[in-house]
Amino acid sequence: MHSTTFAPRLAILALATLSLAAAAPAHAETGAGSALKNTAIAGTIATWTAAALKGAPFFGCLAHGQSGNDAWGGRVAAGKDAELSYESVGVERHECQLTSLEGFSLDLSPVISAGAWQAKSGSLYSHSAWDVALVPMMHWRHPMTEGTRFDLEFGIGPAYLSESDIGDRLKGSNFQFSDHFGVGVSSADGHWRAGFAFRHISNLSIRMPNNAVDFKGIALEWTP
Repeated sequence: MHSTTFAPRLAILALATLSLAAAAPAHAETGAGSALKNTAIAGTIATWTAAALKGAPFFGCLAHGQSGNDAWGGRVAAGKDAELSYESVGVERHECQLTSLEGFSLDLSPVISAGAWQAKSGSLYSHSAWDVALVPMMHWRHPMTEGTRFDLEFGIGPAYLSESDIGDRLKGSNFQFSDHFGVGVSSADGHWRAGFAFRHISNLSIRMPNNAVDFKGIALEWTP
């Protein structure tokens, strides 16, 4: 294997290893939330690994985007759990093709977002907070009709949360990891997407307590 291809593959596999570490237990995860969190992390690890083994241009797509169409568009999302809710707005680059496997195409769309959090009244700690996050969002897409595609969305990235204690949650630190899993429908030309969005926020247990948040909601996207 040539060193020019080995180094990027090794780097992607290192990211997958870090994501595996992110599966460390976080308090307040039960039932469906725990299953979706595990799906987000396992799916991201599997996707990064597949990209690495296929020699996909992960870092080229992350840095430069799709040749001929590297324009940025927008993404809005909202979600809630039993106690907290959030809304976010952000910018997202047009999808960049990575590889294909078994009838699915794989692409990468970096997302930079800012979100506002709210807690129920009567909470022990802060009633509001904000976060910023950078997530390399990846999509496995399969054609549904001539103009639409079904997709599975995976991504993990760093986030900063303005309050380490929000609602009744002790988050342990302002630095967090934002883990994502989604199911959606997008246009064949990549201009729009809508779907279910799951977001898991925890700090990889780098500082305790590590009370997780599992948001379930929707995401809407448009890129030129």
